[in-house]
Amino acid sequence: MPKVSEEYKEKRRISILESALKCFGEKGYHLTTMDDIVAYSNMSKGLIYNYFKSKEELYISLMEERSKKTLEFIQSQFEQIKTATEKVKELFRIYQEASLTEEWRSFIRVHLEFWIYSSRKEHLRELMNTRYKSQFRNFLAEVIEQGRNSGEFKQDVQVEVVASLFWSFVDGICLHYSVLWEDYAYKEHFKETEKMVLNYILVK
Repeated sequence: MPKVSEEYKEKRRISILESALKCFGEKGYHLTTMDDIVAYSNMSKGLIYNYFKSKEELYISLMEERSKKTLEFIQSQFEQIKTATEKVKELFRIYQEASLTEEWRSFIRVHLEFWIYSSRKEHLRELMNTRYKSQFRNFLAEVIEQGRNSGEFKQDVQVEVVASLFWSFVDGICLHYSVLWEDYAYKEHFKETEKMVLNYILVK
């Protein structure tokens, strides 16, 4: 039997994740079954189980993949940016200019649905809490700390609180957009939120 390359395996794994995201987006995490993902992906159930032991594991892998790519993209955008102020502005720009497609809306629903679902499961709550703190909150906290040290931001700014507030704003705006869609002024809400946050943290 010919040996399957690691590159081929990885392509299949990504294909399964993309199929799962489509199914989760259309039916919701709770209603989606592994059979749905099998049907959508045109792969056998046995093959999918070789990569992922359960729907839950598949979802967690999907979120980890997305989180990793998101943070890597943001870090690449930061490479040429020196000041903390410009980094915060760039973060807002990235979300303001997101392509407001059905795919983006679907991903928001999937992410937030599982976030709520995990609050009822202790092992998932711990996993999501660790992921949030060690990845997203700490990432932004470093930027806020840089701003305090450079004198750009007020010294009494609470680093972790501001970092958490930013992601709370992002989740809230995205949630409203996912529900209200074209009736919600997505970009305008991000612009006004940026003004509020900068007004709060910047040294006058």
